[in-house]
Amino acid sequence: MKEIKQYIIIRTDLGMSVGKTAAQASHASMKIFFDKMMRKKIKNGVEYTFEATEDEALWIDNKFTKIVKKVKNESQLLKVYEMAREAGLNVSLIKDAGLTELLGENYTAIAIGPNDVNECFPIVGKLQNL
Repeated sequence: MKEIKQYIIIRTDLGMSVGKTAAQASHASMKIFFDKMMRKKIKNGVEYTFEATEDEALWIDNKFTKIVKKVKNESQLLKVYEMAREAGLNVSLIKDAGLTELLGENYTAIAIGPNDVNECFPIVGKLQNL
């Protein structure tokens, strides 16, 4: 069986609290799926549907493994994001609105995957765990 994981990449230069970091990581993890959802109005509200790829289904139905890694700054975060996007991986980019801890809008986190670890490793393999 393939090994499927999701990688969350967090900027460390912003000095986010543990709670803020957890919120940004959660946003990134969920956004992968929200970006793929189809929205349809129905009689009593809205219906959202999502068609999972094989990798996504394996991840959802099994261990749901997430690995949290870090980068030093925005430049590194955006570089990792672009590399994942160019590789055709699931990827999301989170920009904080600056309404709580951070001043102004800042890119804070990305999620890569769920995808096969062999596809992700060239991009995340050298990043340190948070």
